[in-house]
Amino acid sequence: NGPNGASGSARKMPLGCCLAMGPEDTIRRFCEAINTHDGDGAAALADPEIVIVIGTNELDGVEALRAMAAQRPEGLDSSVDVLGIDGADGKYEVTARRVQRWAETGELAVDQELSIVIELNYEGLVARAEMHPTSD
Repeated sequence: NGPNGASGSARKMPLGCCLAMGPEDTIRRFCEAINTHDGDGAAALADPEIVIVIGTNELDGVEALRAMAAQRPEGLDSSVDVLGIDGADGKYEVTARRVQRWAETGELAVDQELSIVIELNYEGLVARAEMHPTSD
């Protein structure tokens, strides 16, 4: 047994474990992990078989998510801010704004409202994320 009488057999929960979080916390943390290019943080909140749809592109699996989250658009500073979350029973509509600025000048390159549909699995992990610009 360990110093506090623990046997040491308890499984450590990952930092981003969803079991103690509500759906909105999971969604916000997932979006924040992608914003900060934290592929491991995003992966900890995702189902291993996650499907990500961005426009007409589809990525499958947690390794593709890690690679996507680590990407930084060349010459651009980019962020996606969650404005609102609506939904229940594992399916949520997220309203967000993507802002991209030219890194060299700080000049605005893109300011776009997005609709993101996020589905959580029975464990509370992100199983699907589908992002589309809202109508201009």
